[in-house]
Amino acid sequence: MYRKFLLSLIILTLAWLPAYAMEIMIENYESGVDVWLLLPYDLFIFAKDADDSEYQISTQIKNSRGYQVAVDEFRLRIPRRDWLLGSAIPVYKSYALGNGAHQINVSLRNRSLGDKHNYNRKFNVGSQATELGLVYMIAQREGFSYLPENLDMTDLDSLTLKHSFAIGASNLRLDLDGEEHIFDNPKSPFELDMKSITEKDSIFSLQISLDEMNIRYQLEPLLYKPWFSFHQRYSLKDQLEQLRYVANQNEWQVLRKVPADKHADAIESFWQANDPSPGTLRNENREYFYQRVLHADEQFSIHKRMKGWKSDRGRIYIKFGEPDQIASDTFPIGRSPSITWHYFRLNRSFVFVDNRGFGLYTLRNKDDEYIDY
Repeated sequence: MYRKFLLSLIILTLAWLPAYAMEIMIENYESGVDVWLLLPYDLFIFAKDADDSEYQISTQIKNSRGYQVAVDEFRLRIPRRDWLLGSAIPVYKSYALGNGAHQINVSLRNRSLGDKHNYNRKFNVGSQATELGLVYMIAQREGFSYLPENLDMTDLDSLTLKHSFAIGASNLRLDLDGEEHIFDNPKSPFELDMKSITEKDSIFSLQISLDEMNIRYQLEPLLYKPWFSFHQRYSLKDQLEQLRYVANQNEWQVLRKVPADKHADAIESFWQANDPSPGTLRNENREYFYQRVLHADEQFSIHKRMKGWKSDRGRIYIKFGEPDQIASDTFPIGRSPSITWHYFRLNRSFVFVDNRGFGLYTLRNKDDEYIDY
């Protein structure tokens, strides 16, 4: 078991890579390098009264020497539907690539309106195959495929589980709301229409595991999350500044000196160094961080005066998460309104005061933020 764990730490054949308005997932198998582009639906622009929008998508991959090793071009017609809100559009491609560093360039162009977006990201292809890829949940409705935000199958044509892996799996187990389904000797890529094994309209709990002899791997279905569009909402400069909240002193001293053209690489390196599960496609710390930044903006922004993540409450929320208890003194007599956040698990409390009366609460006990207990 230890040897298997150690092996998973050193295999760097897959990459969880952020793009500026999409997520790019890359997995390496004997059949080729699988590339998934996950495009948030709110990325696409529609003409007034148009029922759909057509985009030209071009991909180009170069190796470390700058030589073009793969190119692809295709059209994607996006329907204008309310049920696609809060979803992502998956685009899957497989390429034969050699080992080493690569860069993928993706271009999206609206064929009728002319707007164009370009994305450039780097990734590495290792000599060994990806042991466990992500578990994609692909919904289809009106013949159109998308990545949903939940497992509600009402009105769907299908909901397909797709999973690729390189290990010798003895079985794959699904626990749907306490109902177990076992598939012996699954072959990669594994695909399953969830409607074929349940008559439920919604799945509230889905646990997935893959067994390799006496080793069990717990997997998590990939559904749409708001952080898919994180890089669309925040510039690289903002993202680097956000890291100041969670980086230690040494890490921040390095990050603050990074030139603008190296911001993307510096951010990626930071998260690789702070990955609680290296060797896997997911970085849970990064996901939690994105969710907190987005929540801070939604809850603590002051109109056009200040973004929520830049506020004192936003900073504390990003650093420490949801408080255990909130005490509000909203209409005091003779003093400014205040809010106190109690973190009993951390033995800390933070007092925020609205000195100016327009909702900008500032932290009164700043020294407590940096005390180590």
